[in-house]
Amino acid sequence: MPGMANWKTLYSLEYQQLKGEGYPVGDELAPMEKEDYFPFPEMLINAKDSVEVSGQHWEKAYYELCKVREKGIRADYPYSEPNSFEEIIKDAEAPPLLDPLDSDTYKERIKGAWFGRCAAVVLGKPFEFNVDREYIKKYLESVEAYPLDDFVPGYSESLDVRLRNPKSTKGNISYVEDDDDTRYTILALLLTEKFGFDFTTYDVCQNVLENVPYTELWSAMKQSIYNFINMTEDRPLQEQVDEFKTKLNPMREGINGVIRADFWGYVNPGEPRKAAKVAYREASLNMVKSGLYGSMFVAACISAALSKNPTIETILQAGMSVIPRKSRFANMVNEVRHWYTTDGDWTVTCDRIYEKYGHLPFAGGLNNMAMVILGLLHGGLDFTKAITTTVMCGIDTDCNSGTVGSIVSAAIGYDGIDSKWITPFNDTIRTCAARYTYGSITELVERTVQAYEKTKEN
Repeated sequence: MPGMANWKTLYSLEYQQLKGEGYPVGDELAPMEKEDYFPFPEMLINAKDSVEVSGQHWEKAYYELCKVREKGIRADYPYSEPNSFEEIIKDAEAPPLLDPLDSDTYKERIKGAWFGRCAAVVLGKPFEFNVDREYIKKYLESVEAYPLDDFVPGYSESLDVRLRNPKSTKGNISYVEDDDDTRYTILALLLTEKFGFDFTTYDVCQNVLENVPYTELWSAMKQSIYNFINMTEDRPLQEQVDEFKTKLNPMREGINGVIRADFWGYVNPGEPRKAAKVAYREASLNMVKSGLYGSMFVAACISAALSKNPTIETILQAGMSVIPRKSRFANMVNEVRHWYTTDGDWTVTCDRIYEKYGHLPFAGGLNNMAMVILGLLHGGLDFTKAITTTVMCGIDTDCNSGTVGSIVSAAIGYDGIDSKWITPFNDTIRTCAARYTYGSITELVERTVQAYEKTKEN
């Protein structure tokens, strides 16, 4: 199997990805028996009703499909989506004016960011199985926990449903259990401690490979490591790594880059474009367009949150200051903001998001980031309201809640978080990362501050 999925699934995801990027693949979301469908080998059309199509056939179809990139973007495509950092910034809005934090306040805010991110990830973890708002509401009502305002009860007797990840359910939490959303933040810390901000995308891969078992990787990063361990010696390794953005990687606009972005905001407080530039360096391993923009947006938002008297407005303005104004990502942010203002009910806006973006994959970028924007708008700088709203929206609940929690807690600090979200952890976190399998959240805070002190002149 070529990485994260079989060839049939890769084909399906790639088709949807190419269509979203504006390539001329046709009007259907699935292969159809029609001449204008591009390209679906005749052998598959003829075989589909009589025999099981083999993986080799789907592999050939996948590579034929990818040739559509040679035709370029459709002439009628309404968006402009550069991939170079300079072009992205050139087409972005102006950044907000931010006042820097003093040293003590920065340390307290970083403590909030780490504990807040951990709490928000744990909150969303039990629902991380591709469920929507209506399912979550039904479950929470069945355990008398709707609207959500605490960790999720793990079992519904009336529905006879037991949620996954029981160690992250109410009454069963004694530490932050392993999760890719906290693990990637730790990996970024390890990468920075070794290289500062002068790392390459090769270094990013090596850092992951040295720390995380392949079976614990998902989406675009799993594809990158698959490609990384299959590199050849006949040409420069970095040259091969530079191909990972599109090589067997239909999740190049997914949320994987977003969940790797927080740390770059942590160590670039009050400087959203600087934070976004480091996030760009890391995410450019395997992200393009909306995938890149999502990572840059989150890093910039967190950076702005780490300033004096931040507001949701200045935080979102910072995010938009690193996003092309004519991109699908910018359109999504503006769209959600307009819907929320017009609707006056977050559930109505949430359902609009499903209607517009519900066709995207579970770990897609635009659909999940739309829920992040909604959580920030409805929750504001109320940590509990922000993270619980985001979880109740559904889709990739722990990723989205973790992002919202990280942004909001960076803005309000440790003292602004209700102790019910912190006390159960006993200041303990576990991961499968080889160089940080077990430790305290406090240690991560201290090491983050140290990393900032070493890199702030760069």
